[in-house]
Amino acid sequence: MKKWLILFIYIGGACTVFLYRTPILGWLQEGRHLPLTAGAAALLALFPVLPYKLVIGLLGYAYGSLTAALICWAASTLASALIYGLVKSAFQQKAKAYLAAVPALGKFTAMVKKRPFLSIVLARLTPIIPQTAVNVYAGVAGLRFWSYLGASALGKIPGISLYAFLGGEMFHHPRSAVMAVAAYGAVLLAAGFALVPRAFRAK
Repeated sequence: MKKWLILFIYIGGACTVFLYRTPILGWLQEGRHLPLTAGAAALLALFPVLPYKLVIGLLGYAYGSLTAALICWAASTLASALIYGLVKSAFQQKAKAYLAAVPALGKFTAMVKKRPFLSIVLARLTPIIPQTAVNVYAGVAGLRFWSYLGASALGKIPGISLYAFLGGEMFHHPRSAVMAVAAYGAVLLAAGFALVPRAFRAK
């Protein structure tokens, strides 16, 4: 009964956020109340009814790159911890079914067994892996909480920084925006190379 209640509350929250997504986005763009904005950013991270990149960009436009990055980093890290806890404690079987529908996690599973911390960091950096899937995966796989949380927090920094910077600076300094995207691509390449097995490199 407890599991169904938690699931009902989560689905209800997701539906509520989805129904009010347009006014929430408009309110975020106005950038008037920082504490309430941080709360809204946490809700949108916990209930991913909108692309979070859009949320980060809007906050970058409203508050500036640094403030937006800090808000979204803290909010999304908190949401990751909450989802991890829910999955690990109550929804193992349903989570496994969800993960089976995410093909990109197949090779990721092999990486995690060898280098769990770096694998989570890379998953946070990789755009093709849904971030909710990473949270669910960590709960199902039983990764140690603090190791997972530390890797998640670290891996979120480049992407969040990029989208916050683009939101705050893209229209004013387009050349800097292009350089930021290039730098992010370099980070992705470096992180991916760090996780390639040595045997594969040798070939």
